[in-house]
Amino acid sequence: MTQFSLSSDKQTPVTFGDFHQNVNLDEAETWSVPDFSGQENFLGYSSAAFGVPAGMEERVSFWLDIYTKYTTDQGLLHDSRYVHITYEAVDFTEIMKTENLDKKSISKLRRQHMDAAKDKIRARLRRLNALTSPAGLEGEDLRYWYMFANINEENKFSEAAKDGRLRFQLGQKDRFIEGIYHSGRYLKQMESIFKEMQLPMELTRLPFVESSFNLNARSKVGASGIWQFMRATGKQYMRLDDVVDERNDPLLATEAAAKKLRSNFQMLGNWPLAVTAYNHGPYGLKRLVNKYNTDNLVELVDIRKGRFGFASASFYASFLAALEAEKRAEKYFGVVFREKPLLVQKIKINKMISKLNIIDLFNGDKNKAEKYNPHIRSHFWNGNKYLKNGNFIFVPQNDYEQYLTRFRAIELKDNKKVATEKTSEGTYRISSGETLSQIAINFNVKLQTLMEANGIDNPRRIQVGQRLIIPE
Repeated sequence: MTQFSLSSDKQTPVTFGDFHQNVNLDEAETWSVPDFSGQENFLGYSSAAFGVPAGMEERVSFWLDIYTKYTTDQGLLHDSRYVHITYEAVDFTEIMKTENLDKKSISKLRRQHMDAAKDKIRARLRRLNALTSPAGLEGEDLRYWYMFANINEENKFSEAAKDGRLRFQLGQKDRFIEGIYHSGRYLKQMESIFKEMQLPMELTRLPFVESSFNLNARSKVGASGIWQFMRATGKQYMRLDDVVDERNDPLLATEAAAKKLRSNFQMLGNWPLAVTAYNHGPYGLKRLVNKYNTDNLVELVDIRKGRFGFASASFYASFLAALEAEKRAEKYFGVVFREKPLLVQKIKINKMISKLNIIDLFNGDKNKAEKYNPHIRSHFWNGNKYLKNGNFIFVPQNDYEQYLTRFRAIELKDNKKVATEKTSEGTYRISSGETLSQIAINFNVKLQTLMEANGIDNPRRIQVGQRLIIPE
């Protein structure tokens, strides 16, 4: 049994299927079937726009199983080129039940269990490669033989046994259910963004593939947020600096993703290619389209076998599988809950403010301030940086006028108290993008006085990380 601990002070255990989910009923609502109607005039849309393309059925079926049948304590060993060839399921449940194991030991045992299963599969494939017919085969040997019946490759069994072909895919069922819950916080507003831009609302389900709507998703290669924007791509559409990373705000990132997907479609001409380009890159995909003179994704991936890694080759299929799994969640998961929408409204910042200002705005509730403003980096909340002029914060939409009134009052306050609280030692470390004159204003001291206290002759000759003495 898998238990989901969804952060809440008033959790109620709800059991459905094989799962036990702790849900804050004050912040949750039951899942409802998505409504994708009224999109007839949207870019590239038709009733069949996101149907499964001919030839992609097996790939979609594979990913649907991953999302709806296997948890993160399970998975499938399969062929990376022909994903319909699934050798066996791997189950780590017994390992996870073992008491007194740390994460490192669990990881080692899981890896050993999987490696042993791979060794058995490779041995069977090599034995089969020496045969010319299935005569006398039975059980798993016979099943393997017929799985490869339509594969026309020389030495197909030994080729399948090579490194890179035998692959393990971890199950995602429990993460997908959690993703459905967390998606509720922003999904309706995400749909509104796509609707306003006249882009198919089905595309708002891509974060199920990218991050399972995990608001803290960060990849090893630097992708961030529910849309998993890389830094270089994110900077084309969003603000990224030492205090703010808008990739981590689901709504700001959704606006950026909509622009990116529209650009992809305009370059490539259909949604299978445009969605795949979100992962593979539009220019690389355009080169393949031109090289093989086809805009059919199945042709490029499975027939021409263009230069796709497993992730790119599977991206559109996994999106269609996620679309199906979420669209018919009750069929696959039973009773499902979704977090209630977090409705927000933006307040623009006209001068630099500190974390103390923002926390004060939220009546001293730092957790609530962070919840409504995921685009502000964690070290802002834990350190002594300022949110710069030209940025903004989000506040509860229903209480917007009250928050705006309090914010205007905070803006008029003397910053000297904030500055004193900022550094108990009477010093301040310069952050990227700050000027000496702005620091003087923030601490309510004269620029010349600040320069004399620190022996600075030229206010432009300061360095990031330099510590300043702040005179009284």
